[in-house]
Formats: sequence, structure tokens, C-alpha cells
Amino acid sequence: MTKAGTTATIEATSALPDHYIDAIAAAVEQSRSRSTVRAYVRAWERFETWAVSEHLRPLPADPLTVAAYLTWRAGIGRSASTLAMDRKAISHHHRARGCPDPTSATSVKRTLTGLKNRAAEQGRADPKQARGLTAGALGAIKRTAHLPRSGPTGRTESVENARRRGDVDIALASVMRDALLRRSEAARLRWDCVEFWPDGSARVIIRRSKTSNISSVLYVGHSAAVALRRIRPADSASGDRVFGLRSGRSISNRIAAMARAAGLGEGFSGHSPRIGMAQDLAAAGVGLPALMVAGRWKSERMPAYYARAVSAGRGAVARYYADAG
Repeated sequence: MTKAGTTATIEATSALPDHYIDAIAAAVEQSRSRSTVRAYVRAWERFETWAVSEHLRPLPADPLTVAAYLTWRAGIGRSASTLAMDRKAISHHHRARGCPDPTSATSVKRTLTGLKNRAAEQGRADPKQARGLTAGALGAIKRTAHLPRSGPTGRTESVENARRRGDVDIALASVMRDALLRRSEAARLRWDCVEFWPDGSARVIIRRSKTSNISSVLYVGHSAAVALRRIRPADSASGDRVFGLRSGRSISNRIAAMARAAGLGEGFSGHSPRIGMAQDLAAAGVGLPALMVAGRWKSERMPAYYARAVSAGRGAVARYYADAG
């Protein structure tokens, strides 16, 4: 919801002076990351469009309307995590408008649980995980990044264009791995948030992230720092985007394209560098607490999920066969 919408909601339910209302509205706007707010807006717009098409009231919505919507979304193949985002967005929009939250009703909760259970029985409990861009995959990308490629029209890029594009590909994949960047963070990264250190390494500063409003300073190794220096134009301004890509989707498309060109196949996305580094760190013996710090995860659920194959290789059965051998 916009600040204007938040302010209107507060004004409708309070007799506070204007300066307090403005301060509260500003604080509410900062309570969630920009990417989360955008996701809520898109999810709400989808629900509203569906409700109108079904001649149902979206606001305030009846709990059975929400349950029907979630059932419909599951029926068209949406994952359990997407349904959870839909529920959160509907809840947020109602609460922000001062309306009762229909998603708190038992009927909605049981519907969502049932849909999750059904997906689990069908082997679709989790969304398809992107393939990890491990150190080995990065090596393949580096070896092929500068080879000219053919575009959708069939034209092959020039050697010079291939060199420039390849330099960016290598820097993007390397920095995203080292700093375990989310794709939105890579898209927003600007040169004034990059610091080159005398030892050849670099630091990138993330002003805000998906899970925190506190700045983070992240380490970038020597090889990735060299790749960064190579792509920085001599006349670049401090506020210029480092990779020249404006969205998380653009980042994902770029990662997928460089992986295909390297012969790695499909399944790579903007999440792949972060997942791949988590897998490499786990394989190197980094414990879950340190892995959580490196990736700025507040919960152990996702890093444990990414490293589950490595963890299985260190489990009781793996140790049994290692001792027997």
C-alpha cells in the first residue's frame, strides 16, 4: 500500500494530529522491504481481478472467497509457497485498510493446510529449486563467457561485444557467489557501494535487504574483485548500476543464458549463485550457524535445505560405509 493509502487508513480511525499521522505512515512504509511490498501489490491485484471476474467482493472479502481463490490458484499449478504469499498479501491489504482479516478464519487456514498436504502427496510440496552455481559451474562459465553468441534473430555478436558481455557475466556470477547476493540486491548494486581493498579483495555494501533494514558489508574475493575492476568504466558515476541490469528478472535471465552457453543445461536462475556458494561452503565443512551469517538468513530452514545433499553425505549411513571401506 502507498503512503497515501496508509495515511488515509490511519486518518479514518484516529483523531491524532497530522504530524503524528505522517510519522506513523512513514514508519509503516519502512516496515517491509520494497521487494516484499511489490510482491504484495502484485498478489493483491491478482486476487482483486479474480474476485471481480467471479462477481465476488474483494474488500472486505469473505473467508470462503479467499478459500475459493487459493483452491483455484492451486488448481492452475501454483506452489505452496506462492499460495502462502497470496494469503499474506490478502491479509496485509485488509489490515492496512482497517478491515477484518479473512485469512485468519479457520476455513482459510484448513484450506491452505489441505492444499499443502495435497501437494506433498503429489510430490510437489516444495517449489522447484534452482540449480546451484557451484565453483565448478563458475569455472565453466569463465571458460566460455567470451565466446560470441547468436541472438534470437540469428545474428552473432561481434568479438568486441562478446568480450564486454563476457566480462559482465563473469563479474556478475562471481560477485553474486562470493557475497551470496539475492538477485534484487545484484540489480540494485551501485558503484558507491563497492570498496576495493589494498589486499586485492573488495567489499560490497547492501543498504537494505529482503530481511533487514540494517546495512550489510559483504566480502568479495580477489578473483571477483578483479572481475569488478575490469567492468568499471573510467567515467562511471558513483550512482551507476554495477551490472547495468535493472531487475531481478534480468539477473535471472542473464545467469540462465550464461549457464546454457557454458553447456551446463537448464535450471539456473538468479538464485543459483547464492545456492551454489551455500552448497560449496557446506561441502567445505562450514557449519550451519556460520552459513546463516554468510547468507544473512534469519532461519536455518533455507541454508539447511540448500545443503541437504551435502549433509546426507555426512550422515550416519555415509559414515557407516566410510568406516567399512
